[in-house]
Amino acid sequence: MNAPAAQPVTYPAAVDRLRSILTSSTLGEVGAVYAFHFTDGGEATLDGSSAAGLGYVDDDPAAHGLTPDFEVRLSREDFAKLVFGELHPMAGMATGRMKLTGSFKQAIKLDRLLKG
Repeated sequence: MNAPAAQPVTYPAAVDRLRSILTSSTLGEVGAVYAFHFTDGGEATLDGSSAAGLGYVDDDPAAHGLTPDFEVRLSREDFAKLVFGELHPMAGMATGRMKLTGSFKQAIKLDRLLKG
């Protein structure tokens, strides 16, 4: 019997996975705005400031009148690995693949959200 094909660890697949776990309930639990700055170009926002937040958008927070509570700088590839659990945040920081700006509390909330 063949095992089901694993979902590819790509940026588009990571965005799809993230959007699938962002419901009004999970957004309300986050209570923050996260900015992702991609070292290989581009910006993205996870607006979990309220249950009515925008969710995940491929855009700068300022484009939506939002101020980030927490910022993450990494490549799109590492973002995908982070979302799929292949890159642990502490390992990403220790190796310089990720830079975080903001409170530890917000980092923990993001980690919990990504773990589903």
